[in-house]
Amino acid sequence: MIFSTRRLSFRRFVPADVDQLYQTIYAHPAVAKALSPTGSLSLEQTADLLQRRLQHWQQHGFGAWALIHQADQQLIGHCGLHYFYPVPDQAAEVELTYAMNPSFWGQGLATEAATTVLQWGFETLKLPKIAAVTAPANFASQRVMQKLGMTYEKTLPYNGSAVVYYTIAHSAFSRSNRL
Repeated sequence: MIFSTRRLSFRRFVPADVDQLYQTIYAHPAVAKALSPTGSLSLEQTADLLQRRLQHWQQHGFGAWALIHQADQQLIGHCGLHYFYPVPDQAAEVELTYAMNPSFWGQGLATEAATTVLQWGFETLKLPKIAAVTAPANFASQRVMQKLGMTYEKTLPYNGSAVVYYTIAHSAFSRSNRL
């Protein structure tokens, strides 16, 4: 375990998480609809995604954490930071990402996890700004971003789809979102 909140533990992913990650998150139609216009990920695609997340940790010293529900010690989602390129041929930015099994939606867990990760990113990594993107129709994710104090900046093309782009500066987070 890296750290925890009242309801969640955060730990690094391991390769053996692939089956549970797939079944808990990426095979679920509601999650697929929220995350991808192309539908659910296959087990093989989930394995590739997990491998990229593990490599990101090795290369950059940060990445996505597995979210473990304190009550039953089950992996229920992920939340973390990674580099992404919102505009091709421009500098990479750090993006907040999160996804959770729909059984746990509507309980404030995404906001709890994301607040913890933002605090870690600003205080430990000393990041000046963190961004987040989601599909324009993913209003639940946009509400999480707004609760975090993030500000809508623009809609932009990303990976073949339109996404809404939100950001928060370290100074704005420090004023509004302390655990």
